Amino acid sequence: MRFEAFAGNEQAKALLSAAIDSGRLPHALLIEGPAGSGKRMLAHLVAKAAVCTEADKPCGTCAQCLKAETGHADITLLQGDGSAKSLSVATIRDLREQAAVVPNEASHKVAIIADADCMNVQAQNALLKILEEPPSYMVFILTAKSRTAFLPTVQSRCVCVSVLGVTEQEALPVLKQALPTLSEAELITRIRLFSGCIGAVIDSASEDVFAATIERIRAVSEAILAPYELALMKATAPLEKDKPLTDAVLSGVRLVLRDALTLAAGGTATVSVAPDVAKTLATKLTDRQLLGCMAVIADLTDARARNMNQALLITLLCARLRAAAGR
Repeated sequence: MRFEAFAGNEQAKALLSAAIDSGRLPHALLIEGPAGSGKRMLAHLVAKAAVCTEADKPCGTCAQCLKAETGHADITLLQGDGSAKSLSVATIRDLREQAAVVPNEASHKVAIIADADCMNVQAQNALLKILEEPPSYMVFILTAKSRTAFLPTVQSRCVCVSVLGVTEQEALPVLKQALPTLSEAELITRIRLFSGCIGAVIDSASEDVFAATIERIRAVSEAILAPYELALMKATAPLEKDKPLTDAVLSGVRLVLRDALTLAAGGTATVSVAPDVAKTLATKLTDRQLLGCMAVIADLTDARARNMNQALLITLLCARLRAAAGR
């Protein structure tokens, strides 16, 4: 299977290549990974490969591949928007009815359910009915932050592929082409901030968006030392309704804390967007407190991937960071 500009993630590529090249594409595929890691791009590549008529799939030039680029009759896209209503039981039942109709022209019919973790239990059970006995021509591709958002019965009927952020060396060629106005040093800063998730870097390309992200990372990092909880509550308030910003801030604060540990140990190399804040943290907190704060960030980053209620996540972030910092 060909992966065009999809960088890194060699293990995921190897698994999918084996399935496509052997003609044994699973009826249900679940692609999990953080925001901006390329889940949607990979889903579309697999969908193209499923309808492609050439041996080297997806060729990108056959009639089926060309139609897949602009709108293929046998490829359906459903998109969640973060709420259960966007992928309701009724929506999934409609999809089941569509799946019962044979393909118009391709060998397979593909349904991509993007952000499938928006489905509630009822919608997942509705999907399960067709995953248990899918038509021979049908391929379902689900994307989500984590497989843990799904019922065990749904998980058991999917082949799960994990995608992650990539290395600086893997990301740079793609980003240099996508964001030619940014220097290599600027790109590396953003790659580190967004944990190697190329899509997230591109989505934050606007200088206003990037500046706002840095400002929020600084505000949250500084508020860790505040004597009263109000400062941290104010610093995290904008995150409650902005999940992409939450992802970036969690990643950015983790790097600030990492810098603080480096500086406290006598090192000089920093990688965060706020090395001055890291220096202050290094002088005000013990190594144990810094490690405790990093553990909080790691734990809540995992919880965010599992689609924890956003208000609860922000509440826990404030309470646990203060506790870890001895405030």
